[in-house]
Amino acid sequence: MRAKTGKSFWGKLARRTGYAALGFAAVAVPMHLFLRRELAGAPETIRAQGWPIRLMQVLFAKYVLRWIEVEGLEHLPAGSFVLAANHSYKSGVDGFILGHLLATRVGCVPRIVITADSRNWMVRAERWVLHHYGIALLVADPALGKRQGVSDTIAAYLREGERHAVLIFPAGRAIADPVRQLQNWSTGAMVAAMKGGVPVVPAAIGGLRLDWSPETVIFAAMEGEENGEPPFRMRVRIGAPLLPTGDPKQDTERLREAVAGLMAEIPGFRPAPGEGDPGFGKMTLHDGRTLAYMDRGPRDGTPVLYFHGFQGSRMERMAADDALLERLRVRLIAPDRPGIGLSTPLRNRTVTDWARDVRELTGHLLGEGKPFSILGFSAGATYALACGQLPGLRAISLAGSLGLPHLISNWRRFSQETWHILLSAKLANFRQSTFLRIEAKHRDQLFNHWESYFEDVKRGLSADDVRVLGRPEVEEAFQQNRRESYSQGPGYMLQEVQALYSDPLVDLTALAACTVLITHGLADQVVPVGVARHLHTLIPGSGYQELPRRGHYFLYDRVEMENLLEALVRAHGECGG
Repeated sequence: MRAKTGKSFWGKLARRTGYAALGFAAVAVPMHLFLRRELAGAPETIRAQGWPIRLMQVLFAKYVLRWIEVEGLEHLPAGSFVLAANHSYKSGVDGFILGHLLATRVGCVPRIVITADSRNWMVRAERWVLHHYGIALLVADPALGKRQGVSDTIAAYLREGERHAVLIFPAGRAIADPVRQLQNWSTGAMVAAMKGGVPVVPAAIGGLRLDWSPETVIFAAMEGEENGEPPFRMRVRIGAPLLPTGDPKQDTERLREAVAGLMAEIPGFRPAPGEGDPGFGKMTLHDGRTLAYMDRGPRDGTPVLYFHGFQGSRMERMAADDALLERLRVRLIAPDRPGIGLSTPLRNRTVTDWARDVRELTGHLLGEGKPFSILGFSAGATYALACGQLPGLRAISLAGSLGLPHLISNWRRFSQETWHILLSAKLANFRQSTFLRIEAKHRDQLFNHWESYFEDVKRGLSADDVRVLGRPEVEEAFQQNRRESYSQGPGYMLQEVQALYSDPLVDLTALAACTVLITHGLADQVVPVGVARHLHTLIPGSGYQELPRRGHYFLYDRVEMENLLEALVRAHGECGG
């Protein structure tokens, strides 16, 4: 019996090994023939790469290249060189784009400099694979004190061939903020170029959504091929080569200035609306993302964080102009949520993620644990509740509150129409491509057909909302705010919707705020008043006020904004007592 079992085991093993070999051959042979055919006219440097690089090169040339706007290829030298660029994308998609762009347009496959050492064995293994397939040039990790040989390794590779290229990001770490991409540059690129006897070519890259990866780019480009719509527009600017002079610091400064000039030619790096305002600010969060905000009003005033509504941004000041803030002594801090305005996107974000960002923001601007209050409008009210247990929080004011949209079943009681809208948006999790097409069409209307778009917005609103939004100065502010919310392109409103449906994981009966004030327009057609009434029952001791004849956008009325801020400032003071 044992012999029979052994024979059976080895027989099964042999059969399974044979099946695996056949399966591998069934994939590998057609793949080899496909790549051989597609790269028949490619330079030998490309055909000699490992099959993953060759496959990516075929997909890049076939689907991605047409969506990249390139200027300055004529500046690339005929011999070896170092390419130095800004570094925006944590996913490494900028290295992917630049590498395959050079391979496709000039037949030169660059190596990307990465460190060989890491405390994480998985990272070490991943980097070894990248090196094995000709993507990376491994150097010692300076962070571990192994500085000797970094520039020598790069220089040696540059001298090995007639046209070798090395891609370096002098800033090292990927940073979303364009200003910080130009700070703290390493002199390594210039030192390696000097030792290798080659020039350094400055380059700038941008225009892609900050949360995209190489896989996202390829799949989006393939989908764009099918439906004929531009999936993205990447921009690359290449400058004239710089020869090292022997002074690494001075040479690096010349390089940095050259890259800064090229970045200024890319639309995504130009100043955005309000960026020149004295109250505009940006901070870098612990994970490298940028959080943009407006900080207006007297610095010694009552700190109030304003959370904008759905399709809003930091530009959403409503009727809270500088004169009102000065008179009420209110310091109004209005941040962009991730992926909106100028804040870096965050994949799969939730409303609880926002609470962590806000804690960093208040610590940065006010000091850890210092007192502040929150005013949340519409969807911003949901985010305000998610921050309900942050240290230092005194009072919360909710205006036109969206409440807790993750409890969709409750909404059926408030409004059948709104319930259907929420349910349809919830299904966006399963039909993202459909939602994205709708969002792209919506954005096109917003930017290119404002009159018809604005008429659609007002249709179905209360008479009071139509009257308020009809004022020219209000329409102008509404337009600027709405456009800024879509400034990073389609896809981020989908992320906003998905985040809103996440559970805020907050106990409404045990909020850190000692006062919660709920104000709602009785004629609100956007968020039914029943939502506010229900929320009032869930928060013990909350104050509640209904405004007769008022609609959703009553905060554009100066009197209503003044009343609301006065009540919030009063509550803030009483909570501190």
